[in-house]
Amino acid sequence: MRLFCLPYAGGSGLRVYHPWQALLPDDIDVRPLELPGRGSRMAESLCTSVDALVDDLVPTVLAALDRGPYALFGHSMGGLLAFELARRLEHVHRRPPAHLLVSAFSSPDLPGEPDRDYLLPDPEFRARLSGLVGTPQEILDNDDLMEILTPVLRADFTVTGTYRLTSPWLTLSCPLTVFGGLDDPEAPPHTLRAWQHRTTGAFRLRLLPGNHFFVNTERALLTEAVHTALVADEADVERRRGRRA
Repeated sequence: MRLFCLPYAGGSGLRVYHPWQALLPDDIDVRPLELPGRGSRMAESLCTSVDALVDDLVPTVLAALDRGPYALFGHSMGGLLAFELARRLEHVHRRPPAHLLVSAFSSPDLPGEPDRDYLLPDPEFRARLSGLVGTPQEILDNDDLMEILTPVLRADFTVTGTYRLTSPWLTLSCPLTVFGGLDDPEAPPHTLRAWQHRTTGAFRLRLLPGNHFFVNTERALLTEAVHTALVADEADVERRRGRRA
C-alpha cells in the first residue's frame, strides 16, 4: 500500500510526514507530497487554487503508482486536496484510490460564508495564525521568517477560501475515513459527518484528542488509527472474496 500524504497550509509534506514511516508497518509505503513553493520546491511558484494544485500533483502520483493499491491522506487544506485529487484520479484517469483519509477539514457539503482570511492585512493575518496554535510564537515574532512564510500561508488560505464544491454527483467509490480533533475550532466534530455524502463506499468517522494540529500532537495515535482503517479495508476485501468462493 502506497500512502500519499498532503500537508496543511504552509506545511512541507516531507517535514510533516517524515516520522510516519517509522510509526507504520513496513508494508505501508509513506509517500509525502511536496507542494510548490515550500520545502524542496521552494523555488517554484505558489498556487492559489485547488485545481492548480491538483493539476500539479496528478502527474507525480500517477508516475509513482504500480499495480498495487494506494491511499491518500491529507490534513486540513491537505484533506481538501486529497479529496479533489482522489476525484480526479478516479473519474478522469480511472485510477481510484483504495482509501481516502481526510483529517481536520469540514465537509464541503456544508453551507457557509466564504472564508476571506487571505485578504487580511499582515498584522491581522498574523494574529489569525496565532489563533490557530500551529505556528510557534517565536516564528510569528520573527519578521524575517514571516516575510518568507506569509506569502506561502496567504496562498494556501486563498486555496481553501476560494474553493467551492463542483460536480457534486462525482462521488468516490472507495472507503472514506475522516479524522477530527475533539477540541478543533476550525473543523469541529459536527462538521465532519457530512463527508459521508462524498463516497458510495464505507464511511468512518474517528475523533481524536487535541485541537486543529492533532496531526502533530497526537502523531502516534493518528498513525495507529490510519493503520487500523487500512487494515479494515483488507479484512473487508477478504470477506468479500470468501463470500464469492
